[in-house]
Amino acid sequence: MTTLAQRNAHRGFYAIAAAALVAASLTTAFGATPGAGAAHPKPTVPAGYVASASASHRTLVTQWLAFWNGDLDLAKTIVAPDFALHATLLDGRSDTEISGPAGLAGWVAQSHGLFGDLRFTVQVGPIIDGDFAVLRWVAEGRYRGGIPGTHAPVGTPLRFTGTDILRIEGGKVRDYWLNADTGDLLMQLKVGQAPAAPAH
Repeated sequence: MTTLAQRNAHRGFYAIAAAALVAASLTTAFGATPGAGAAHPKPTVPAGYVASASASHRTLVTQWLAFWNGDLDLAKTIVAPDFALHATLLDGRSDTEISGPAGLAGWVAQSHGLFGDLRFTVQVGPIIDGDFAVLRWVAEGRYRGGIPGTHAPVGTPLRFTGTDILRIEGGKVRDYWLNADTGDLLMQLKVGQAPAAPAH
């Protein structure tokens, strides 16, 4: 038969054990530092690798700009064989019609055929995030003619902007999302506008 004092001692022991168990559970769940909340997961990629990838992505963006400025041979070096374009094309074609290095090089060549002295410069970026590189660009050139429905005279100077999102895989551009200010470009080309009346 236990005494009252023994029963109280047992209750005290169980209360202390329960408190210790709860404390251990909380420490496991939320980390050892009180009030710190859940511990932040540690990066799984070594910092040196991230820095190296960032540098190589920046180099690729420099080559990408040179490619768009007319060095079409770079397509073989910087564009993946299974390259895919994601964009609304000015001529109404599906973006799936432009694929691979040759397809993209042909499209860039067509752009230079429509706009003389076409030159792209980076306005913002590149912003590197993992396998993605983002840049905002400015393009300047002169209209060479050849776009149906335009009333701008040949030689009209043009300036328009856009944003490229590149997904880089194996050191090459695998996916390309293009968001260009085509509305501004079409206004400069006077698409849908009445041609200017001849001077008397």
